[in-house]
Amino acid sequence: MAEEASIEAEDKEQAAEDKEQPAEEKEPKPRVRKASGSKKAAPKEKRVKLVWKVFDANSKEIATFPYPAKDEAEARATELSEKTGKAHRVDSVRVPMEDTE
Repeated sequence: MAEEASIEAEDKEQAAEDKEQPAEEKEPKPRVRKASGSKKAAPKEKRVKLVWKVFDANSKEIATFPYPAKDEAEARATELSEKTGKAHRVDSVRVPMEDTE
C-alpha cells in the first residue's frame, strides 16, 4: 500500500507539472495588423530626356545640346580641345523634362 500511495503521489506531482508546462510553453499569438482602408498612390514617374553634354578634363559641364545634335556636340568638344589643349568629351545625360514639353 505504501508503494501505491507513493506512485499515486508521483502521478499527482507529474499531473501538476504537466499543467504548469503548457502555460509556460505557450507563446503569445503574433498580432496581425489590419490593412488600412486606403492605399497610398504610387508616385508618378518623372519623364526624362537624353541630351548631349560637353565636359572638360575636370568633369565640369561646358555645353549642352539636344539629343539629335550629337554632331554639333562632338564638333564643339573637338574645337575646345584644340583651343585649350586639354581633353573634352561628350556624354549622354538624362535630364528631367520640363512641363511645357
